[in-house]
Amino acid sequence: MDNSDLRSAITAQDRAKLADTLFEIGAVKFGAFRIKLHETQPDAPLSPIYLNFRLLRSFPEALGLTAELLLKLAAPLKFDLLADIPTGVTPIVSVMTYLGRYPMISPRKETKGYGLGVAIDGEYQAGQRVLLVDDVISAGDSKFDALEKLEKAGLVVKDLLVVVDREQGGAAGLREKGYQPHAVATISQLLTRYRETGAIDETRYQHVVAYLGLK
Repeated sequence: MDNSDLRSAITAQDRAKLADTLFEIGAVKFGAFRIKLHETQPDAPLSPIYLNFRLLRSFPEALGLTAELLLKLAAPLKFDLLADIPTGVTPIVSVMTYLGRYPMISPRKETKGYGLGVAIDGEYQAGQRVLLVDDVISAGDSKFDALEKLEKAGLVVKDLLVVVDREQGGAAGLREKGYQPHAVATISQLLTRYRETGAIDETRYQHVVAYLGLK
């Protein structure tokens, strides 16, 4: 099943509800923000939009909605385990684990030099298929460290779930390396919803679209 078929499982109403919820709790903000890009390009223009999914842990209903939509998107996929990319999406994946009754593992950002010294938290067996989950995909490079740890442990990763695709080339980059990313919504869909509801005006909409290079 390709990505367009998976997206059809998420309805326009689902995306609208997600967009509205994220805006209401402040997980989507408009203004001028420094983002990860500025670590390597400090003089780059400030981003006019910022997605902060770490905020969802403080809003149980928003957290539950996001987990439910990710599970809906995941339903046609074949996998044995869920894996998060710590720590922004960890609360969301924890709720997915509980609601869907899927075991969860977590590839560590850094392996501990004491205790068991494991690279992956949780119980797993080589050969199991893992569904990797993150909050946002931008350039896609942040996913590869987790993918390397999982595959080095003998786990199989074919699909990745994200809440929002920022449409910055990350999805295409992952597909080129043999992975299939799936997003509940794209940044274009969020922006269209906010323009339609009056959450942002036409000027701000056009400014964000131009910054992101969207068509």
